[in-house]
Amino acid sequence: MKRFIYMLAAFALMGAVSCQPDEEVAVHASFTTDKESYDVGDPVVLTNTSTAENALIAICKWELGKGVVSYETTPENISYDQAGEYVIKLTVTSDRGAKKSSFEKTIRVVDNNIRPVADFTWSPEKVVAGEPVQFTDCSTDEDGEVVAWEWKFGTTTSDKQNPEFTFAAQGATEVSLTVTDNKKGRNTKTVTIDVGRGAISLDLLWSYPYDDTKDAYVFGTSPAVSPDGEYVYVTSTGYSLVCFTKAGERLWAFDIGKDGASAENNSGSIKVQSPTPSVDEDGTVYALAGFNEPNKGAGGSAFYAVSGGAGGGSQVWHVNTGVNTSFRFLSPAVTEKYLFIVARNVPSGHQNFQVYDKSSGDLVDERHVNGGSYGGVLPLKNGMVIAGTGGSHGMRVFFPDGAGKWKFSCVKSNGREHNYGGSGKDATCEAPNGTQPASGPGGKVYILFQNQGVRADKSLGGGVVYCYDPAKTVYGQTPEPDWYCPVKGDCAQSGMGVALGEDGTVYAATQKTGSVAAHVTAISAQGVKRWEHAADGDINGVPAVDDQGFVYYNDRTTGKLVKLRPEDGSRVAEIKLADELRSSPTISYDGTIYVNGMKDDKPTVFAVKGAAEGCAASWSQQGGNPSKTEYMY
Repeated sequence: MKRFIYMLAAFALMGAVSCQPDEEVAVHASFTTDKESYDVGDPVVLTNTSTAENALIAICKWELGKGVVSYETTPENISYDQAGEYVIKLTVTSDRGAKKSSFEKTIRVVDNNIRPVADFTWSPEKVVAGEPVQFTDCSTDEDGEVVAWEWKFGTTTSDKQNPEFTFAAQGATEVSLTVTDNKKGRNTKTVTIDVGRGAISLDLLWSYPYDDTKDAYVFGTSPAVSPDGEYVYVTSTGYSLVCFTKAGERLWAFDIGKDGASAENNSGSIKVQSPTPSVDEDGTVYALAGFNEPNKGAGGSAFYAVSGGAGGGSQVWHVNTGVNTSFRFLSPAVTEKYLFIVARNVPSGHQNFQVYDKSSGDLVDERHVNGGSYGGVLPLKNGMVIAGTGGSHGMRVFFPDGAGKWKFSCVKSNGREHNYGGSGKDATCEAPNGTQPASGPGGKVYILFQNQGVRADKSLGGGVVYCYDPAKTVYGQTPEPDWYCPVKGDCAQSGMGVALGEDGTVYAATQKTGSVAAHVTAISAQGVKRWEHAADGDINGVPAVDDQGFVYYNDRTTGKLVKLRPEDGSRVAEIKLADELRSSPTISYDGTIYVNGMKDDKPTVFAVKGAAEGCAASWSQQGGNPSKTEYMY
């Protein structure tokens, strides 16, 4: 074995000795270009023609100008994007002896390229946060073609020719497109897009705790807005009527309990229901005060007219409505000459449905409603008035009976057979329970009742919505509904009701009952149920509809303002505002949403801004409009 290894070593030594170290090693760097002059962006074709003698070329180093170096044998895809003279240098190194040789050549690059023109469009033209936007490249290149695109949407980039992009937030955002042509010419277009508030946008503008009265509470009362949209009015069971500017500045407070009205119930608590103020065309604010369980409030409940606006806060008139009078779920309805209210309890010798001259505060008429009233009064342009009753008595229908007078449709003053929500018999009717009725442009009336099984089986829903046409309602005859639709949830004494979209869709809010969730239900103008939305918590109020058709409600339990899509009732957005919301959202004339509720045990008003620019041109909310006048059609 050792002999074999010695023989291999000998042969290797003989091979080394036989090499000729005297042979000269040489390398010669050389290359050619396909042209001497190039346009900007043209490819430069290099051909490596270097040679070596008695060796191989081990390394090729190309210096291509402007610090660009390549170690390829023959570089490809070489071009220059600026005009000028460029020195190309090739240095080759042999594999033996590290012999080097260099060769360089100067080429000329001229700029005859016409730059591309960057351009683009987008759709929809009005961009809002949260909604996709399609961007379309419209760039052109006169002497070639665009081969690359670089988009910038703020800090986000895309290399697609026609990207789709969704802006996450509203505000001014720069969008730029840089295009590159086949000769590496570049051009950029930049625009600033004003991204509006999208459907997902719900931002708190301001909030303000407005009543320090011990145990003051918000239940039923909701914000009212002046017709010019400049002022917001709120109350609570602390009995202060407080005025804010739309920017959130507190201007003044008027004591609507100063004449002895009491919010106490029989247990001595003021955590009770209270009404909503309303605002007249001239800015006068009308407010009611008095829960007044029997023998509470020795001074009597009160009805006030108060001057509004920046210089307001002064009493115009005051009416003592009686020691026992109780106001629950309503706002004073305001017509051209009169104010309409309903009360739960009234002193002996008086009636629950009352009409006042709005300039003087004088009582001009009063009529009986069965069982008193938990609220809900609706004067119509034809002179009829629909008024809520107490218990299972339906809604009273009053006809005009001369100047400043009204008469009940039924011959018997306490009969029920001609009430809305009845069966045509002096028997059980549907229960309004302080429901807030609504009317539409065609004059029809929409009412949510607690379902008593008068027409719809109770198993189909704890609530039932009726549609009546007052034009078909004849004095002294039983009114027949155009349609009725049972809905899930309940309509107990919690200020429930309906609002209307501009397309006639009826939106009804019901509260939780047993294992059945609180719901918002959409019903077509023909009475067909379109969708149902189950709330996370409970609802104590009326929905509201904005000018884009979106539907809002206050979730009592979660303290959230919730926004729904009108097509299917899906949740679009929500914002946590309070610890408890037992009120209805008010959408102002400019789209600002005002909500009041309890936060940190204090009545607090909140201003929220979304994408809306106004309320729907319909009975869009509690009271019909932001001023809560209860009078539109």
